[in-house]
Amino acid sequence: MNKHSRLPVAGHRASLIMSVAVGGISLTLTEQLMAWVMILLVCAVTVRFMLYKGLYKHAPGTRTINLLAVLASVALAWFAIGQGILITMINLLVVGCALKLLLLNRRRDFLQLAACCLFLVGCAFIFSQSLFSTVLYSLVLFVILLAIQLFFAPQLGFKRHLKRLLKMSLQALPVAVLLFLILPHLPPFWGMPQDKSTGTGLSEKMTPGDIAKLTRSTDHVFTATFDGDVPDPEQRYWRAMVLEEFDGKSWQVSEYRKQRQQVMTYTRQSYRPAVTGPAFSYQMLTEATGNQWLPVIDIALPGTFASTEKVFSANDYTLRTRQPMLSKQAFDISSFYQASLRVPANGLELNSNLQLPQQTNPRAAAWAQQLRQQHQSNRALAQAVMTYFASQGFSYTLEPPVMPDAPVDTFLFDARQGFCSHYASAMTFVLRSAGIPARIVSGYQGGQNLTDNALSIYQYDAHAWVEASLDNQSWTRFDPTAMVAMSRLQYGFMQAMSEQQHDAPLFSRANPANSTLLNSIFHVLDSVNYQWNRWVLGFDASTQEDMVSNIMGKATGTRMTIFMLSTLLFIAGLLAFYFVPRPVKKGSNEAERLYYDIQKRLEKLTGLPRNHLGPSGYLTLVGPRINSSARIALERFTQTFEALQYQPHQKHYSISVLRSQHRALVKALRKHPRGRHQATTSPIPG
Repeated sequence: MNKHSRLPVAGHRASLIMSVAVGGISLTLTEQLMAWVMILLVCAVTVRFMLYKGLYKHAPGTRTINLLAVLASVALAWFAIGQGILITMINLLVVGCALKLLLLNRRRDFLQLAACCLFLVGCAFIFSQSLFSTVLYSLVLFVILLAIQLFFAPQLGFKRHLKRLLKMSLQALPVAVLLFLILPHLPPFWGMPQDKSTGTGLSEKMTPGDIAKLTRSTDHVFTATFDGDVPDPEQRYWRAMVLEEFDGKSWQVSEYRKQRQQVMTYTRQSYRPAVTGPAFSYQMLTEATGNQWLPVIDIALPGTFASTEKVFSANDYTLRTRQPMLSKQAFDISSFYQASLRVPANGLELNSNLQLPQQTNPRAAAWAQQLRQQHQSNRALAQAVMTYFASQGFSYTLEPPVMPDAPVDTFLFDARQGFCSHYASAMTFVLRSAGIPARIVSGYQGGQNLTDNALSIYQYDAHAWVEASLDNQSWTRFDPTAMVAMSRLQYGFMQAMSEQQHDAPLFSRANPANSTLLNSIFHVLDSVNYQWNRWVLGFDASTQEDMVSNIMGKATGTRMTIFMLSTLLFIAGLLAFYFVPRPVKKGSNEAERLYYDIQKRLEKLTGLPRNHLGPSGYLTLVGPRINSSARIALERFTQTFEALQYQPHQKHYSISVLRSQHRALVKALRKHPRGRHQATTSPIPG
């Protein structure tokens, strides 16, 4: 079969299975594909199925496909604006697969389609590397390989193809594991198509009410695995950002902080806070968020050299990564939970955290002045604000009323319903109005116990609280939300808000109506994914160095190179063990043993080795070297042998026939005169 030979249209199993593979891998990319691309693909798969069943006799012509290709290119160019290069290229690849599926009538078309499908499987891993996705992509890859195998050996039975493919997959598995362990783990070369933070994560700008929307998201943020027991619930405040600039409605990271962090990113500087006392040591495995903020407990520092290379400490006691997190990453962190958050002595930070816009919330400002007259002590004033929340009928709700004008005034004196951002915003405003430096810290609070020493944090754990400097020397944490919803602090968001989650999707982990069995299933899936993320996706360059250090001592460049080369040589030996031709074992089937016996006799008689020729090719090679009676016997024997090996469904061939033909051929070869050949014109391959 040459590359221009035509493929059968009806009943071609390889084409049908390849169309299933194209459809399967495209379904995993529905979030990235445009609607019209999916429609085109469904049409292509349907046409290929009808051609296979014989319901449609003629495939679309080349002229029709070319016209569709032009129209698709124009549409892709039109919709590419705002989609990004990666998404556009994936849509282009799927369009190419769909059109090639319609035009699948030559050997070359099939091989090109198979190559595109393999590339699409690799693209799918860009967007998801979870255990479920990996299993799904592996199944699609298996289907693609099965189609290729059917394409090259259509005469074999389907079960035999499955058996051989499964055997080869198992043989390849240890090689794949070794390559995963020793090959350098490089950062991704691609950019994420969009910043997920605007849809499901925290933001550098917070208007009270925004975080309430985020708490309904069940997206996973990170997992923290502690060296010892997990911290108590009241210690689980994961600081992500400090919001210090207020315009009357919204809080955001100040321009001073942004510029300072940019300078530290480019110059690879890092703030060095003074830390004392005990620390929590834990490993964080973060999701790919595209952000640079790293939520950590209290004053945190990277715990290993590898983590130090990836993160830096900002002067507001937050940790930030030097590069956006475009894939799952592991960080070793030490949090000094008893260390004091000291205020810089230059006074700049205190002044910036006293700034307020003029006449934005006059009732709250007047109330702050009233509190100041009643409480000379800053601590007493802050405690009075906390008491006000606890005693004036405030409630904690996911659906606060709209507060378009003077939101702090409306919340404090009229609505008295809100979420953590409302409470933190109001308290910070009042403290600043009373002359106490204060700021909002946003991040996460709590976490779900995954194991005895691991916590999973989801987007619904997003939280905001207040830091105030009562003595102008250090920052003290206040959580006004705890005054109206202590269960939010002690038992986590899910239990605290269970009565307000009934509109969540039925099978969502946020729906409290789920049965105990369903919740148990969620927990088992979380545990399995946790182990997958930790040991497979979390196996980065630093983990690889630790592995080499455990085996060979200190991981120097020379030792790493020796280790990798040694392993590659081992893999090469393993492959040689698999694939170097060896004599047929006694345990092989009888047909192969009979053919191998004939092969040895022919090599000895003619001096022509078989090498890698098939039975028919070897017959063509040695036929001119033997006499007519031996050649006729060899032709019959070869025909029967090929039928038994490659066409087992043909019932008129049997092993007994092959045995009798073997005896006749052996007899003919014994009578063949030694050293005399019929012809010497047949070339020896190679």
